[in-house]
Amino acid sequence: MAVIRRAYDGVIFALVWVGCAMLASVSLLIVVDVVMRNVGQSPFAGTSALVEYAMLAATACGAPWLVRRGGHVAVDGLVKRLPPAAYGLMVRATTAFCAGVAGVLAWRAAVLALQAAERGQVDIRSITLPGYLAYALVAVGLGLCATEFLRLLFSGGPPKAQHGSAG
Repeated sequence: MAVIRRAYDGVIFALVWVGCAMLASVSLLIVVDVVMRNVGQSPFAGTSALVEYAMLAATACGAPWLVRRGGHVAVDGLVKRLPPAAYGLMVRATTAFCAGVAGVLAWRAAVLALQAAERGQVDIRSITLPGYLAYALVAVGLGLCATEFLRLLFSGGPPKAQHGSAG
């Protein structure tokens, strides 16, 4: 089991670095595009499509790590005023709800990705990309988020989700 856990952790951390590399590449690509336009050159036709997909991929890659670290959006000002037992129950309930929602959305995105792949759909913009790509990115990202929420649920929550903390 420890080998599987280490491999899974490695995947989560590798995806974070892939997402970071994508964001850095997007920044560089935008700068190159702007410079080329300003010096009268014709920029790469697929810049906007690649930037859009890279932003989606970077989000899908980084989201599971953010869930693990407790960096996901959590509005808990009122909940933190609850007694410790009620607070713990509320944290577990919302974490379970988040796992369920992420899991259902990941499943639906996977179904849509498979349907798009079966039909041979393509996304035609300035460049042509497989029609399943966006759905597949969402399915993987949300599937891993669901896994991370379940992990938090059974491990006691993220490091900063403690009652009374300023978080």
